[in-house]
Order: sequence, then structure tokens, then C-alpha cells
Amino acid sequence: MNNVLSAGQPAAKARPSPWPRRILIAGLTWAVFLLIIAPVSEPTPESWTLSVSVVLSGLYTLLLYATRRRWLPRLSRRPLRNAMLLGILNAAWIETLFLVVQVIFGAEDVAAHPNLLVDLLITMPWYIGMVILFVRVYHRRRFSPAVVLLLGGLYEVGADGIVGGVGNFANPAYPLLLFLVAFWEFIPVYSSMVLPPAWVVDTIPPPGLPLTPAWRDALRPLLWLIPFAVYLLIVLLVLAALNAV
Repeated sequence: MNNVLSAGQPAAKARPSPWPRRILIAGLTWAVFLLIIAPVSEPTPESWTLSVSVVLSGLYTLLLYATRRRWLPRLSRRPLRNAMLLGILNAAWIETLFLVVQVIFGAEDVAAHPNLLVDLLITMPWYIGMVILFVRVYHRRRFSPAVVLLLGGLYEVGADGIVGGVGNFANPAYPLLLFLVAFWEFIPVYSSMVLPPAWVVDTIPPPGLPLTPAWRDALRPLLWLIPFAVYLLIVLLVLAALNAV
């Protein structure tokens, strides 16, 4: 019978849902519109810094994609370790990029700190833990590129929007702005930290079928926000004490 699989013939894999890709395309289109209109309607150094930095972050990921045939075979020799290192190094580069663009435009308070070493001291512990957890999760459970990019935006919402912007929650509109505006702009920023490492991990097969729910695996890197928040509080208190001396 045509509708019955013959013995030993594997069933065809279910196609991934097209909705993450559709949502991503619509969201990134919305983000591009916001990044163009923001410095035009409010041409401040901060607006220009944010828009240019986000666009350059996305272009950097596209550059990695265009050149992946040159660097991907080398990193695939030790894929898990190199995927983690790639994401961490990309995070340091993006943080540096934001600070350089901030200096060029004469802006303030866009990067975490005007001193690069202090900036990296504040931000890199989050990036390191987030990337390591993401690579481990992705090794066990593969997500589509669209889902990976959406998760990158979600991880940035957790770090910069919630932990870094905790004081803004006094404004009732802040959570709405966070998910309707900032989330989509965050996706290009985190794109090089999650998507290229995923390409490296994709060079090897997963160890087996995951036993945990997909949503739990996807959210696992956010658990790093708890120790990071404690670390960030200690660092800020130490910096405040040093400035008071």
C-alpha cells in the first residue's frame, strides 16, 4: 500500500515550523525601520551610536557567514571548544565595537563603561557563561537558525534589559518597550555570539535524542543571569567605592 512505509524504511523528518522564520523577518524589518527613524527623528549622539552599532553588529555576522568556508573547517576540528571560544571572542568584539562607535559620535552611556577594560570586566562574565551554556544546549538539541537568532535577542533582554535595566521598571511602559522595540534591535547584537557557534556545532551530529522539553533547553542560558546579577552588584559596589576614594 502506498500509504504504508515498507519495513525498515525510516519515516521522513517533520519539517520545521515556518513561523519562527516569518516572525524573525517581520521583527528584523521592524528593527531596521526603528534604527533608521530613531536618529532621524532624534539626531542625538546616543541615537546614532545605537543605530550604527546595531547595524555593524549584524553586518559582522553576515561577514562571518560569507567567509565561513575559510574558517569553519578549522574550527570544526574541535567543535565544542571552538564554538565556545568563537562566541566569547565575538562578544568581546561587539562590546568593543559599541564603545568605539560611542567615542566616534561623542555619546555617553551606550556602552557599559567608557573604559574598555572596565566595560569588559562588567560584561564578559555574562557573555562567557551564556555562550558556554548555549553551546552545550545546542549540542544536545538543534534549533533552526531563526530560533537561534530569536533566542539571542531573548538572552540580551535578560542581561541588558532586565538585569542591566532593573531601575527602569519603575516606568510601567518599560516592559512593553523592551519587548516591542529593544528585543528586535537586540537580535543583530547577539547574532554573532550564538549563530556562528551554532554553525560550528552543526559540523558534528548531536549525541542523541534530548530528553528535556525544548523550551527548557532554550531558556537554560538565562539561568546564568542569577550568578551574573550577584557578580554585577559586587563589581558596581567596588567601582563606586573606588570612585569615592
